[in-house]
Amino acid sequence: MTIKNIIADLKKGEKLTGTNYDIWHKKITFLLNEQEFYEHLTTTMTRPPEGKTAQHHRDLEVFEAWSKKHRCARFTLLSCMHDDLIGAYEHCATAKAMWDHLRFDFGGTSVTRLRSLVLKFEMFKKEPKNSMTEYQRIMSAMIRDLKNVVIALSDEQQVQVVIRSLPDSWVNMRQILTYNENIKNFADVSHHVELEAESEEATRATAFFAQGGKRHGNWYKRKRKGKSGNKEGPSN
Repeated sequence: MTIKNIIADLKKGEKLTGTNYDIWHKKITFLLNEQEFYEHLTTTMTRPPEGKTAQHHRDLEVFEAWSKKHRCARFTLLSCMHDDLIGAYEHCATAKAMWDHLRFDFGGTSVTRLRSLVLKFEMFKKEPKNSMTEYQRIMSAMIRDLKNVVIALSDEQQVQVVIRSLPDSWVNMRQILTYNENIKNFADVSHHVELEAESEEATRATAFFAQGGKRHGNWYKRKRKGKSGNKEGPSN
């Protein structure tokens, strides 16, 4: 995969929501470094005073080149945020101010952020649009975010939250997983969930092909019956 493709994927990928700051920070840092915009998150530059000297023209050229990249850096930050957050940060005059503001709001371990991360983890529910692989990836990322802010969930807590987050159609499987003494940690429960998802997919595929074969058989019988009627011909 080329750098351009990586950058495109980052722009289309998971945007800042307020609870995924740590991984977002790493991705956006990589993105801005590759685009040579990162320095604009740590420095500012003011327009040089009016003048007609050669030095003034050189300073103005440097400032204009810096300003062009600065606008790109600022736009990149905003485009990698969730829509709900854009309005809260677009007022920042510089990319550096925006970067610092985001770090202050989401990069620390404030009580509000801790509560937000814990609540998101405890209330998470698998959505129908997410495959089981995506679901497990999201759960794993949330556990990692909690560890990053020094909230180490016990293996039992992780298992219980995963079981609770499974869809309502998995009520029987939730009971089985709850009372399975062989499930000790997140890896164990993820493995069982993945196997169950594969089993369900195989069952659906078998039922689909069986139904298709049944329809084909009925069509074949009707076709043969029609041929038999044609052979007998009209009765006198």
